[in-house]
Amino acid sequence: MSESALGGRLLPKYVHLDMKGGPPTLSYLLTLLPMFKEWGTTGLVVEWEDMFPWSGSLSMLARPGHYTLGMVGELLRAAEQHKLEVVPLVQTFGHMEFVLKHEQFKHLREMEMFPNSMMPVAVDSEERGVRVLVTEMVRQVVAAHPSLTTIHIGCDEVWCLGQSGLTRQHLETRGRSVIDVFLEHTAMVATAARQMRTGVKVLVWDDMMRTASVEQLLEAGLDKLVQPVIWSYGQVLAFPPGMLERYQSVWGEGNIWGGSAWRGATGSNMQATTIRHHLDNHLAWLSVLQEMPDLAGIVLTGWARYDHYATLCELLPVSLPSLRCCLAVFSSHGWTPDSHKQCSASLLLQENLMLEPYMFLTGDEPEHPTFPGSNVYSMVLAYVRLAAQFNDIMNSPARATWLNQWQVERGFLNPLQVQVTMHELAQIGSRLKTLSKSMEKELTDLLHDFTADEWVHTNITPKTMEIDQLVSRVRQQLKLD
Repeated sequence: MSESALGGRLLPKYVHLDMKGGPPTLSYLLTLLPMFKEWGTTGLVVEWEDMFPWSGSLSMLARPGHYTLGMVGELLRAAEQHKLEVVPLVQTFGHMEFVLKHEQFKHLREMEMFPNSMMPVAVDSEERGVRVLVTEMVRQVVAAHPSLTTIHIGCDEVWCLGQSGLTRQHLETRGRSVIDVFLEHTAMVATAARQMRTGVKVLVWDDMMRTASVEQLLEAGLDKLVQPVIWSYGQVLAFPPGMLERYQSVWGEGNIWGGSAWRGATGSNMQATTIRHHLDNHLAWLSVLQEMPDLAGIVLTGWARYDHYATLCELLPVSLPSLRCCLAVFSSHGWTPDSHKQCSASLLLQENLMLEPYMFLTGDEPEHPTFPGSNVYSMVLAYVRLAAQFNDIMNSPARATWLNQWQVERGFLNPLQVQVTMHELAQIGSRLKTLSKSMEKELTDLLHDFTADEWVHTNITPKTMEIDQLVSRVRQQLKLD
């Protein structure tokens, strides 16, 4: 597949790895690097979150089983060998649950009840320590990346900003707006990062400043401090009127980034990746590239959770075929039957890769692709089919008519009518238990034991328990035991 150029240059493509859910083991991640490079990746944006080896006053931020500094170094050296730049992403304003959930930092929440966002630096004091905290977070991340040239400081979705009494009072007495205090905080973090590493580029998600005026952006100095990453993950990209023009007048050519999605943007608890949606998203970004051919690069985001407390969405191995296709959209400047065929062949498929897994829940199982972690891909698709069969039975007219809770509790059951449903449920339960054992082993090897525990006990165990309880109760009532 030939790489196409935009305006005579290749579009830098950075793959985002979200470590806050289902993080890959180092050995598995290292096997993916040559594949990422072969698929056309320029670099990685690694959102370390609680998998980073935080130390000292921040040591409590690191979860059990986190990467060590040695592991981070090994990843960086391997990435360098494959000519992949690594851009660390550290959240410094919103999505701070992994920090603000801890007792030591609760006082820095914008809203006392909610751990999602911290108070802005505008209301900081020596006793509070907003600046001290984010500066130390950035310092540790910078120190762990000796060859750092670019850092991403997050700052998206700063929910509840301006709603605390302290911040509201500041806004009223100073005549400032929520956007003003957001820009001031972002400027503070960016300045700290630039002071730690001369010449470093600072990326920031753009959503909180989309309605900022040119004057506000310039007054905060963001034109010289950061480069915005405009993100939109839908099949149609929608931005406020005049936003792109304002950004271009502030940052000029070659300093604005795009943000697409190859994973985790079609539902907060999806197990399989709807590749068609992500293809459409990248095709929509192609139209933006027509208007902005000087885009600095694009970050292809792959979300593992919607926030620190959310359940897992699609696991990394399950979504890799989607990443393959999305990168192909950029390299071939479109998506055609030939693109589909070539992507499928690169995954060692004879048939075309399935783009809509939730539309093929019955009939013959699709052909299994081959790539690092493809066993998990195949197992999750098998689970999705079994889960659909389970839901069909549990919500069926037969269950409601002859096996509802009132009937089961009282033993008011017709054996003729319930035997088929019981047999089908028992079969599904057996298959789910077999799948559970295989999934636990594969996920432990590729995505850590804690991911195996969470995924299996979130998705499979509740279903097998419900089946076992129902089958056991019915057999007891019918005196079949």
